[in-house]
Amino acid sequence: MRPTALLTLAVAFAAALMTGGCTSKCPRPIVYDQATLKAIQQALSDLPLDSILRSVMHDYENERDDLRFCR
Repeated sequence: MRPTALLTLAVAFAAALMTGGCTSKCPRPIVYDQATLKAIQQALSDLPLDSILRSVMHDYENERDDLRFCR
């Protein structure tokens, strides 16, 4: 996957979180199928170790975990 595609993916995730936060107190995380999760993991694995996208995606993962406990 190209770096621009990964950046677009990261921006889309952030936008989904912000949009969801505006419409309800506790937005529900998007549920991804196994094929999508595998593709995301592969794309992250292909990134250079110093890629800023690795950090952004780690932050996104933590936010998704926090959403699971939101009530």
